[in-house]
This record gives sequence, C-alpha cells and structure tokens, in this order.
Amino acid sequence: MGELKDLREQSESLVNRAKQLGNKLYLAGLGAYEKAEEGSEELFNKYVETGSKAFGEEAESKPKALLASRGALVAARELLDSAPEKRLALYQKLLEAGKKERGEKAEETNEYLLASLGAVATAREEGEKLFNELVSTGEKRD
Repeated sequence: MGELKDLREQSESLVNRAKQLGNKLYLAGLGAYEKAEEGSEELFNKYVETGSKAFGEEAESKPKALLASRGALVAARELLDSAPEKRLALYQKLLEAGKKERGEKAEETNEYLLASLGAVATAREEGEKLFNELVSTGEKRD
C-alpha cells in the first residue's frame, strides 16, 4: 500500500511541476508579445526619425512608411560598417567567457575551443536571463 501512495505522490508532484512550467511558459509568451509590441513601435519611430534626418527638409512631404524604410536602410549601412569591430569584440567576449569556464586549464586549451565554450556558456546565461525577463514582463501584463 505504501508503494501506491508513493507513486500517487510522485504523480501529483509531477503534475504540479508541469502546471508550474506551463504557467511560466504562458507568462513568457505574454512577456514576449508585450516586448515585441513595444519594441516594434520604438523601432519604427526610430527609423522614421533617422529617415527624416536623411531626407532633410523634404521629409515633411514624405509618408512615414517611406521615412521608416530610409531610416532602416541607414541603420543597415551603419551596422555593416561596424560589423568587423563588433565581430572582433564578440569573439573576445566569448574567448574570455571560455577562459573563465575552463579555469586553470584555459592556458593549454585551443583558442577556438575556448571561444566555443564561451559561446555555449554565454548562450545559456543570456537565455536564462531573457526567459526570466519575459516571465517577469508577462506577470506584469497578466
């Protein structure tokens, strides 16, 4: 009889854990929707502003969609121009994270392996941080 009781308790525990995870996923979904909604409007307005600056005085006669598309083009050009520096900075960041992850063995470890280890560790940390942030945002919206 004790085994059945243990099985029932384990089953209830598992169901409760699944409900908690389901609730967290629901809240993360709400948070993602909220952030996308806020982010898209902010980004659109930023592109309109950048596009207005690019057109100068002619901007007043242009529709917002055209201004935003010009702003997006300017932003893309800036991103392409800064890509080499950003790529190097990211590689250095991942390399440092890999060294931290590897500890004392970092000195004898291949540089590319260290960067790979750093990428995995960074992705894990950033993923957890993003998920928790989305859950928090979802809790505020719910």
